[in-house]
Amino acid sequence: MALVLAVDRSLRPQRVSVREQRLIAFVGVCGLGAIDVLTYLSPTTGPFGSSDPVSGSWIDVAVNTAVVLAVANGIRRGRRWAWVLLVGYGILNALVLVLAAVLLVAVGLGGIEDAADLDLTVTLASSATWVVALVYLILVRAAFRARPKAALGEAPAPTVDDVKAELRATGGGTLSWMTTWEGMSYARFGRGIVAFQRRSRVALVLGDPLGPEETRAETVRAFVERAENAGLAPCFFSAGEATRAVVPEGWRSVVVADDTIVDLPGLQFTGKAWGAVRTSLNRAEREGMTFRLSRLSDETWGVRQQLRAISESWVGDKGLPEMGFTLGTLHEAADPEVRIALAVSPAGDVDGFLSWLPVYGEGRVRGWTLDLMRRREGGFGPVMEYLIGSSAQQFSNEGAEVMSLSGAPLAHEYPADAGVLADLQERMASMLEPVYGFASLHRFKQKFHPRYETMYLLYRDEADLTRIGAALTRAFLPHATLRQFAAAGVELVRPEK
Repeated sequence: MALVLAVDRSLRPQRVSVREQRLIAFVGVCGLGAIDVLTYLSPTTGPFGSSDPVSGSWIDVAVNTAVVLAVANGIRRGRRWAWVLLVGYGILNALVLVLAAVLLVAVGLGGIEDAADLDLTVTLASSATWVVALVYLILVRAAFRARPKAALGEAPAPTVDDVKAELRATGGGTLSWMTTWEGMSYARFGRGIVAFQRRSRVALVLGDPLGPEETRAETVRAFVERAENAGLAPCFFSAGEATRAVVPEGWRSVVVADDTIVDLPGLQFTGKAWGAVRTSLNRAEREGMTFRLSRLSDETWGVRQQLRAISESWVGDKGLPEMGFTLGTLHEAADPEVRIALAVSPAGDVDGFLSWLPVYGEGRVRGWTLDLMRRREGGFGPVMEYLIGSSAQQFSNEGAEVMSLSGAPLAHEYPADAGVLADLQERMASMLEPVYGFASLHRFKQKFHPRYETMYLLYRDEADLTRIGAALTRAFLPHATLRQFAAAGVELVRPEK
């Protein structure tokens, strides 16, 4: 429960969140610690009188400062041990205040004759302020039970099979099938499911919550509350407009990608605009190329080995391992619900391949999302145009509604006033562009004349940006080593412990 701290001009009580309670306590502890340190360094004057500097060495000051900062950081993160220490210290100060009051009364009654030597100025001031802090800490005690590894949803937590079943039943967005990949955790709130990763004390949600549309607002609210109670910074990466509309008031958003959607009903590659795609299809026919759309498990051992060799060659040229989070590998392509598009030369060589993730809606597959794009060096030139164009034709013939070419991560052009996170993402994109070519990939997809749907990063405020930057770095490159980052010229954002 949030504590009533103030009233607005209409005299209505105003409540603060768990995070705000922790921040208030953090600022208070830092302030009290600063006051204690100042009493060591200089004379003070206040409502209780004046005092001389407290005797003590610089070592005492340094130790006190270090202790205050450690405990204050624990309070900021909602740690129970820090709250217990402060409450204990506050109780000690309350006892000291009572004792000081007794001594003052005794002086007033003449019980202590040598009153001139009794200076309680610093003691009274320090103890009184700590008692006020004690009262506040007791009132907001529920905010200091953070357990970063605690389950964030209802028990039992959903499994991957539960997530797939929910997708088949109620559908999802073009990125929703990525929530079934390894490394994801799940939180359930009724029918709503949130897929996320814990990284750098961030609850990093991928895409939109799953489940019936009418449960989205409550699911988002419950997840944010659980994450904050656990001491994690909640944020939603590549979320759509519907999720942006239901995040808590005051949250910020920044565009991270534009999903590229090709509508399939009635699709025809006619006219000048489709010249590049049409040319690739005609050239493939002349050169005897064969298109095949299948499952990885249905292919022969020889074909699977070719795909593996193409992928390993691609990764070997990059200096960094394959990315994760919103970019899959052959391991994810082995899912029986994922389809593989192959371009096979007359000699039987695979010149390129794609993987397509299902997009569910209304109890059926309503579309497909592009994931892997790999080509063999020295193979058929316009193989990617050929593969995507042929896939679009077959999906259209099967009755699919949409084909997503996905959003190239970190390739969005930000306005000048986009803020700190946009600057961070642009720096990361510029470092990774020579390795992964996000911008060139984004330009390539424009050949298919898609419509765009905006994808957002939704977060609380700028104070979370450092952690979010570290979380995104590790989510996209979970297996990269420091040596690989250095070799690729990428400065690793170190996550907080």
